[in-house]
Amino acid sequence: MPDLHETTTGTIVSPTGELLTRPTVVLTVDEAKLLRLYKKFLDAHHLKEALYCQDCWTFDLHDGCKAFVKDNQILIECRCKLRFHQGMTL
Repeated sequence: MPDLHETTTGTIVSPTGELLTRPTVVLTVDEAKLLRLYKKFLDAHHLKEALYCQDCWTFDLHDGCKAFVKDNQILIECRCKLRFHQGMTL
């Protein structure tokens, strides 16, 4: 099945201040809405999410993800790529 997501390249700053370039998947508006609703649910029930990247797992990389879900931006970072959305959805 083809990947229907827009892909691009994103740049982030490492903990050491180095600029890192990663392949980036641009999330759809509907995906961003779901993630924001999920984050609100977790916060309301005093829960934390744990995300893991299947591609990192497959390539034997550390598979944990860092997720930043804000009202105007979503960034999910793993070892092999970024998932990103910019803009309001709710």
